[in-house]
Amino acid sequence: MFVRSLISLMAFTLTLVAAATVHPENASAQASRYCDGYARDYAQRKSRGQLAAGAAVGAIGGALIGGIIDRGRGAGRGALIGGGIGALTGGAQQSYDYKTLYNRAYNRCMRG
Repeated sequence: MFVRSLISLMAFTLTLVAAATVHPENASAQASRYCDGYARDYAQRKSRGQLAAGAAVGAIGGALIGGIIDRGRGAGRGALIGGGIGALTGGAQQSYDYKTLYNRAYNRCMRG
């Protein structure tokens, strides 16, 4: 009885060891895929809105500068130009922030 239990325990232990060592790359690949999804979601949630905010600030600044330069008549044109520049700047900042946030979240997730 004792020998049978000991043999069963040894067989179970060997099965666990074999399962853990046969495919370590699968666990790593699964962790990598999980962390990629986690990091994408995190970065998207945290980096939203900078494009629209940049466009709004640019449009306001452009309207003020256009109005001053052209004595009130250039405010519309200034708002369009400023809004475009602000959107480009905000989009570039959003892209940079997304990459930074993604990398930080991915690395934190992979460390465990």
